[in-house]
Amino acid sequence: MSDCDVLIVGAGPVGTALALELALHRVSFRVVDKFSTRSDKSRALVVQSRTLELLNRHGVAHELASRGQYVTGTLINIDRKPITWINLEGGAPDDAEFPLPLMLSQAETERFLDECLAKHGASVETSVTAKSIVQDSTGVTTELEGPDGKRETVRSKYVVGCDGAHSIVRHSATNLTFEGAAYPQDFVLCDAYLRDSHIAKDRISMHFGYGLLVVMPLGGGLFRIIVSGSASNPVDNINQIDQQSEVALEHVQKALETFTSPGCGTIHDPVWLSRFRLHHRGVNNYRDRRLFLAGDAAHIHSPAGGQGMNTGVHDAFNLGWKLAAVLHEKTPYPEALLDSYNAERYPIGQQLLRGTDRLFTFVASTNFLFVRLRNFILPWILPWLWSSKERVKTAYRFISELGINYRGSPIVGSSKGFTGPVAGGDRLPDGELKKRTLSTSGQTEEETVTRVHHICVGARHHLIFFTADPREHPIKTTRASIEETMTQVKTQAKSNDIDFHVLGTGGLDAFDGGPLAQSLYLDMGGVVHQRYGFKQTPGYVLARPDGYIAHIGPLSSVDDLFGFLGRYF
Repeated sequence: MSDCDVLIVGAGPVGTALALELALHRVSFRVVDKFSTRSDKSRALVVQSRTLELLNRHGVAHELASRGQYVTGTLINIDRKPITWINLEGGAPDDAEFPLPLMLSQAETERFLDECLAKHGASVETSVTAKSIVQDSTGVTTELEGPDGKRETVRSKYVVGCDGAHSIVRHSATNLTFEGAAYPQDFVLCDAYLRDSHIAKDRISMHFGYGLLVVMPLGGGLFRIIVSGSASNPVDNINQIDQQSEVALEHVQKALETFTSPGCGTIHDPVWLSRFRLHHRGVNNYRDRRLFLAGDAAHIHSPAGGQGMNTGVHDAFNLGWKLAAVLHEKTPYPEALLDSYNAERYPIGQQLLRGTDRLFTFVASTNFLFVRLRNFILPWILPWLWSSKERVKTAYRFISELGINYRGSPIVGSSKGFTGPVAGGDRLPDGELKKRTLSTSGQTEEETVTRVHHICVGARHHLIFFTADPREHPIKTTRASIEETMTQVKTQAKSNDIDFHVLGTGGLDAFDGGPLAQSLYLDMGGVVHQRYGFKQTPGYVLARPDGYIAHIGPLSSVDDLFGFLGRYF
């Protein structure tokens, strides 16, 4: 029998992201997958802005982005005529380092995550299938079958199911349901090249007719074409293709010509042709004692919005640091911390299921009368709807997942009476900073540009102090309060698992010679102070390892922070 702290079953993007997170936190784990090799098919295509931010906690997002292609928006067409252009440039919040969605094959995303995991000396165990999983009060016993058919018993403290819709981890749990259904439409997917085509290579093109056709650029001249058909339409009759027959390229070419205007081009050299049907299902709890679910094992839904894989990766980042804190005995309330995984992620999964279901039902309906009415009304409504920058921003905050927050979670909070622009549970706002550093000669000081998200990286929590305007709050007095707070936090958080930073709009020389002299950052113009609500009043924010606010408030209410730390550290 072999032992590890965490066994991860399933090594798609979600399982591998969780493995990467556990490796960062120095947790003993194994990650197994039943397939012998990675699929070369593109499958999930969109890496959303928030996912890039979370990956960049490992310092790797820009390298991943270099392998894909950003898309600037979506062109909506109805009955072969362009109706409106949804421009995503400028749709992201002002502080977003990655303001656009990245189009990248899932195969490339997985390859990249494997490379990142290898830097920690870890890798996925392929051709290994979980045959049985039994949990008890002290751990989980899992029987694994290897590529040679030999069986191995693994004893772990926890098992995480990242093994998809037919999850053995979910089936091994008790009292978990996976309610939902299949959508009635059939879809055909084709990844291929286009020749002599007017279709844009920097945006998504959606074409409404009696059915739906979507064209997405994959880079290098490769496109993904997805088509759903309405049985009422004899021209584009995807649903009437013999279920046992292979999808032919001419079916997709005919659909492309039917939905788009002349000059759409010729499809050639397909790399993937497939028929599929979509489901929408969600589990009723992401945890059953020592078993956890993430990704498609917990929620499956339509690809509308391109959020499925991203949501699963966010599950992994939310769970990873909590498992690590419990396993490293950094919290006096381990069960409450682990329960917070479901408390925080279950509402997000449900919101996603509801949102994508409504959107998908609207765009992919096969009801003849509804389609006629929709196609008549949309040319009047859509140009008005998407002409508003604020509506574009609102929509993009949902699609990009930059708007996700955990307000109301039992493990986040704000000081009493604090009414700033962000609160406990919100995404950590970002922004540019300048850090003073000694030159290589050690003689002079240099300024290097960094960001809030670049200093709040790694496996630790981060406590950021804001000095506010030194003209309104004497910097020496603020320094004394900050250093006193830091000393008490270090005493209270016995694990010493917190890094400290000071952000100021000026007067930072006052910290020279003190314990925070190497952790000073200049907030040019007070932009970052404004985003946190501390332009006029000194404050603090405690950031979690997953890039969300654990607690926030003015420095004058620091006793609320001490009370919060007493509950969770």
